[in-house]
Amino acid sequence: MKLFNKLFILFLVIGFRAMSQTNTPNIGFEDGTFDHWQCYIGIINPMGNIVVSPSPPTYNRQTLFGKESASILDPFGNFPVLCPNGSNYSIRLGSTDTSAEAERVTYTFTVPNANAYSIIFNYAVVLENPNHLPFQQPKFTAQVYDVTDSKYIDCPSFDFVASSDLPGFKLSSVKGVRGAPIYTKDWSTATIDLRGYLGKTIRLEFTANDCTLGAHFGYAYLDLDQNVGSSISGNTYCAGQKSITLFAPNGFAAYYWYNADLSKQIGFGQSITLSPPPPDLTTYAIKILPYPELGCVDTIYTVVNKIENGFKLNVLDTVYGCPGTGVDLTAAKITAGSSPGMTLSYFTDALGTSYLYNPDKVIASGVYYIQGINPEGCMNILPVQVIVALPDINAADPKAVVFPVTVDLSKTYTSQPGVTYSYYSNAGATTPVENYSAIQYGGIYYIKAVNSAGCVNIAPVNVVIQPPPPYSITAPSAFTPNNDGINDHFTIKVTGVVTFESVRIYNRYGQLVFATKSPNDYWDGNYNGRNLPVGTYYWVFDGTDDYYHTKINRAASITLLR
Repeated sequence: MKLFNKLFILFLVIGFRAMSQTNTPNIGFEDGTFDHWQCYIGIINPMGNIVVSPSPPTYNRQTLFGKESASILDPFGNFPVLCPNGSNYSIRLGSTDTSAEAERVTYTFTVPNANAYSIIFNYAVVLENPNHLPFQQPKFTAQVYDVTDSKYIDCPSFDFVASSDLPGFKLSSVKGVRGAPIYTKDWSTATIDLRGYLGKTIRLEFTANDCTLGAHFGYAYLDLDQNVGSSISGNTYCAGQKSITLFAPNGFAAYYWYNADLSKQIGFGQSITLSPPPPDLTTYAIKILPYPELGCVDTIYTVVNKIENGFKLNVLDTVYGCPGTGVDLTAAKITAGSSPGMTLSYFTDALGTSYLYNPDKVIASGVYYIQGINPEGCMNILPVQVIVALPDINAADPKAVVFPVTVDLSKTYTSQPGVTYSYYSNAGATTPVENYSAIQYGGIYYIKAVNSAGCVNIAPVNVVIQPPPPYSITAPSAFTPNNDGINDHFTIKVTGVVTFESVRIYNRYGQLVFATKSPNDYWDGNYNGRNLPVGTYYWVFDGTDDYYHTKINRAASITLLR
């Protein structure tokens, strides 16, 4: 069964590119008005016939949107109501109101006497599917009427049929008021080839209607681009460029590239890269094949132009953003170093066919593409990796150690490039750790990571440092400094994690006879170079417990024998 025997589309968004604008004033609504367009409103009767009458533009039936609406998304398709092809205005044909309404707009012009003349239009579709009979369904039609010969042109003319198997259609998460499913199609492209009608007067007709029972709506957005020239982009290159990529219009089933006289196929696909760039004024052709029932086979030509001015597009390889705020790809730093005066566009695909609707707030990680075009028409498109995430820490608790072995917090994770780390003793990361590379005491510490986008992540680390074994301070009770090599010296033995501060020795009268601050010194029983008499003396040790930071004081007697 042909597609037009299925369910017709409820909602269509269209944007045109006319090959000439000299005889098509305001075809793209760029005056911000409906001037040179004829509006109609009416009904669709129970038999499926459209009955409309001329009228001024009627709000909510023919509604104009400007740049101020660029951020508004369609509630069913979640794409912008303003065509994202750079145009300043779009119109909506119809609305969600139901009552078996029908709306139409027409534009009449004379096809210029040119070698080739086509109209390329972008469209997006939203469909409420009540499963009525085909003639009862909401639909949108695009027809071309040959005013000169008083007849409709069979091709190109379109009955856009929306169904679940139509290329590019998706089921909306939002249902109609009466529970009917709604299908949507994001922005796509079609073509109208008018080369066989040069010099003739042509009328473009666009009509949207509700279902005949008056319970399900249909509406369309329409947007036309008045730019002069081929619909193939990328056909201008500047001095110094090593390659050139030609891009055909989006939304067709197949693409075949040829030389100028169509005698040799040189490629296929929506784009073709030529390296090195061809000579100036080289002509190429592309044959584009539409999806079934969605247009006509067309052949579009383009002439490659070389500009002697230099051209450079710089794009950062990777950009980091924080969850919730995302990344602003329109920031100057993203394309710093590029040629001045460049117009930038943002896409989700390398061909530059799927617009990135909010490039100033990209909240999903992925690869995006920035296209730069200078005033002379030189173009390039480059990727940028967007990472929207908190900086990764993945800290692991270190193995338990025994004091005085320390722990280096910077060794508990793998550092990432472009991330700064700091260390704290509290969860709020307000009390910094002074010596993070030599932690002496166990507890929970906190590592704070900050990436180049200012995103902050804090992770805890549990450090276990066990106390050292108890210290001991021992000394002999007697010694014999008689130079026989046995027990000639008095020393104090200190074990454990203790700081040795001093040892002092007194005689029984309280006179200091020896003092040292070195654990390696010893007393040989002399004072000022002379032997001291046999008797009882008293030693005093002072030190510090290095783990508990407590003072140590020990004292005992020592008997000097000779």
